[in-house]
Amino acid sequence: MNTNANTQTERGDPPAVRKVAIVGGGPSRRRAPYHDPSWEIWAFSSRLYKYPRITRWFELHSFVDLRQQLATRKPGRRSYAGYIRFLRRLTCPVYMQRKHPRIPNSVAYPIDDALKAFGRCFTSTASYLIALAVLEGCDVIGLWGIDVKRREYLKQKPAIRYLLSRAKQRGIRVVFARGCVIRTYKVPRRVYTRVLYAYDWKSRYAWWRYRVRRRYRRGSS
Repeated sequence: MNTNANTQTERGDPPAVRKVAIVGGGPSRRRAPYHDPSWEIWAFSSRLYKYPRITRWFELHSFVDLRQQLATRKPGRRSYAGYIRFLRRLTCPVYMQRKHPRIPNSVAYPIDDALKAFGRCFTSTASYLIALAVLEGCDVIGLWGIDVKRREYLKQKPAIRYLLSRAKQRGIRVVFARGCVIRTYKVPRRVYTRVLYAYDWKSRYAWWRYRVRRRYRRGSS
C-alpha cells in the first residue's frame, strides 16, 4: 500500500509524479539528475565511475558471460573481480536474471512480465529498464548515458525506440540527455529478436559475444 499517495489524496494534494532516470555508461551519464531527489536513478555499467546516488542497479548478464566479457581489461572499465565487489557493496536493489547468493541485494528481473507486455524485443540492458519503468507505471522516463552512436550499438537502438514509443502511447513523458540521437515514433514499430540480450548468451546468434568468441578462437589456435 502506498501510504504517501493515500495521505496526499486525503489532503487533496496532486499525486506525486514518478520520474525514472535510466543511466548507462556513456558520457552523458555525468549530466544525469543525481542531485534532484524527485528522480529515481536506475543505473548499469561496468565502467569505473562513481555514481553520486543510485536507486536501483541492473546487471542482467549471467556470471559466466560477464566473466568472459570482462576478462580483457579495458581502460576505464572494472575487472570482473572488481565489478563483483562493487555489486556486493551496493545497498540498493540489484536486478539480475535471478536472485544470486553472492549478491546480497539481488532481486530477479520480471522477465516473464516484460515478454508478455512487449514481446521478444530486448536487445540491450537499457531496453529492459525502459520496459520495467513502463510496467511499474512511472510518469516520466529520462535517458542519460545511453549514447547509441557507435556501430556496435546499432542493434540496440530500434528496440529502445520501440519501447519509448510504447511509453509515450501510455502518456509517459520521455526526456533525453542533450545530444542523444534516439527519437521516438508516432506509431511504435514492433521489434523482434531471436536472441534476448544477456539471457540468450549461449546462443550462437548472441551478437554481443562475437568479440569473446574471436578471442577464444585465437587463444586455442
